[in-house]
Amino acid sequence: MYKEIIVCILVVILIFSMDILSNNYTKKVFYSINENLGNLRNEMLKENKDVNQINDDIKKVEQEWNKKLNLLSCYIEHNELEKVARQLTLIKGNIEVGEYNQAVPQLDDCVYVINHIKDKESLLIRNLF
Repeated sequence: MYKEIIVCILVVILIFSMDILSNNYTKKVFYSINENLGNLRNEMLKENKDVNQINDDIKKVEQEWNKKLNLLSCYIEHNELEKVARQLTLIKGNIEVGEYNQAVPQLDDCVYVINHIKDKESLLIRNLF
């Protein structure tokens, strides 16, 4: 009986520690992507837009997303990750044709979805029930 209790406690500790590690990684990745998207948004809203800087920013966001996607997909729902990928594709498409005014709302939607995923994956009481 004593051994079973110890094993159960160790399993619970392992589960909570892995959740904390994954949550910290998710927050770090999404903070970095949100920061890059914020820089991209600011550049698109300027009067004198630097097209090269905008293209560099969207490439940077896309590369970072693709680099982190494999690990994120291990513990985050795929349909949530696909929503972010879809928004990034729409933003990139609008930037390529020069429709910056249409890319900004899509960028805001992308940030909203990212923040939603981050909140959803947090270990909070409201997420447990």
